[in-house]
Amino acid sequence: MLRMTLPALTGLLLLTAGCSRMPSIPNPLDLVAGPSVLRVEPAPTPGTIPLLRNGQTLSLAVAEFTDARPGPRGRKIGDIKATVTNMHGSEMALDQDVTSTLSTAARGQLAADGFRLVGVGEPADFRLNGVIKAFSLNIGGRDERVIAVEATVREGKSGDVIWSGVIGETDDRYAGVTGNSRATITEYLGEGVAAFAGKLSAAVRDSIAKSYPRTIAAGQSKNISTVPGVTTLHAPASRDEPVAGVRVPAPMAAPLATPHPTPPAAGSAVGYVSVYSTPARAKVYVGDVYYGVAPIKIELPIGVARFGFRLDGHKPAAEKVAVRRGEVTELEVKLNK
Repeated sequence: MLRMTLPALTGLLLLTAGCSRMPSIPNPLDLVAGPSVLRVEPAPTPGTIPLLRNGQTLSLAVAEFTDARPGPRGRKIGDIKATVTNMHGSEMALDQDVTSTLSTAARGQLAADGFRLVGVGEPADFRLNGVIKAFSLNIGGRDERVIAVEATVREGKSGDVIWSGVIGETDDRYAGVTGNSRATITEYLGEGVAAFAGKLSAAVRDSIAKSYPRTIAAGQSKNISTVPGVTTLHAPASRDEPVAGVRVPAPMAAPLATPHPTPPAAGSAVGYVSVYSTPARAKVYVGDVYYGVAPIKIELPIGVARFGFRLDGHKPAAEKVAVRRGEVTELEVKLNK
């Protein structure tokens, strides 16, 4: 029979009472010194009917995205200028590189939509790479979320570009009377990353379906032009080989006639400028005309264009850009306070 002295019993009772009043263990991320750290792991949305070639799913190699954001890079993604429950510091950061966050989300959504993912060094039907142009989350009077990635889809064997474009996901919100907490901010950023991955997957599927309309069953492909936030830089065109056994007749010779000059196609003397700003969402002007907030792609007549940039709390900035026929010129500007 276990016997316990009075002093020992008293000590045990005090220890038990003390344990009952111990605080709960805090979230380890709350104890990180310096910037407030977020972990973003959005789940992919339910997949659509996969693209098929000869009854087989398509293989896709997705390279790790590269970080081309203007200014200092790394895990920092923004500033905190308002009170946030369970978070400390004035800077916002991820617990992993931005490239890993977006690459992982993209792979997850593409797999959910039926692609068979393979390594970048393995044979693949198609290959995808992405260049991160913007990724930020700033917390203040209004929360601002900006994601922009230039994506390129290539044919697996030849390496030819099938489609390229900018996937943009921008949003702002008022946190409400209760304000922000770590949970609400993490959810808000996760929704943006998931939305980006969904737009990217839709653009990849549509570009492949349009490039091989006869040999790839499209299923529920979504037209790129209907996906908000997707700006096409290189449009897909049919790459299907002629069907075996089908003879394509040669075009008939046109009757001789007096030649007439062909009028230039409307809009042919234009180029494009993809504009990015740090901080994001600067107002973009060409001359005195307001076009929108960065990041943005603008179609302009060829020649020299004068750009102006304005953002509350920052000094105005101006740049001149040469717009070239049919080309896309990138313009990055940093606004100082």
